[in-house]
Amino acid sequence: MEQVSRTDFPPERIQRLVSGIPFFNEVLRDDREQFDRLMELCEILLSEPGEAVIRQGDSDTYLYFLLRGQLAVVAPGSDNEDEVINYVSPGEVFGTLAMIRGIPRSATLKVDESAREAIVARLDYVFFKNLRDFSTFSLDTKLAFYRMVMNNIRWTLEVNKIQNPDHELVGKLRKVPVFTGPKGTPEELESLYEQSNTLAEILCEWNEMPPQAPNMQMT
Repeated sequence: MEQVSRTDFPPERIQRLVSGIPFFNEVLRDDREQFDRLMELCEILLSEPGEAVIRQGDSDTYLYFLLRGQLAVVAPGSDNEDEVINYVSPGEVFGTLAMIRGIPRSATLKVDESAREAIVARLDYVFFKNLRDFSTFSLDTKLAFYRMVMNNIRWTLEVNKIQNPDHELVGKLRKVPVFTGPKGTPEELESLYEQSNTLAEILCEWNEMPPQAPNMQMT
């Protein structure tokens, strides 16, 4: 992967590229200054067909967004790099499990050979992990971030539940508390953080239990 030049990718072009990601659109709508800060700290990477964006076993602290192209998810532990079990399309967020739980990446994602290229954005979790530090990003921006992360993991679990409604972890999923207090508060932020971690733990358990759900989330 190659980090793009901000000369070749000026702010207007980057804004168009990230416009397909609801998280970026929400921040831009609510606070232009916070959006500009996101763009300053967000890395934009260009990858060629067949090039790995994430490798199984890698450890990093990034959340990834696919802006253009298509990524192929290679079966975990497979020696056959052509054994594709899923695809990532533009607008999708990936890498939430490893990021939120601080564990190695569970699968390899590479640019699909049919794509001309892939453009990926990534944000370092270090800017969001400390829930009480608003020196870089505001409470509203962190709330938007954790809503995105929590909803991304919950959606995968809900798909798994539909496909396997009798799975033994469905009961555990139903017990995850939902925040009912005032919105837009530090208390909501803490709740979203806890929900994200609890849901990530359940999804990891689900992925590790045979038979694995076909739509399980990797990386």
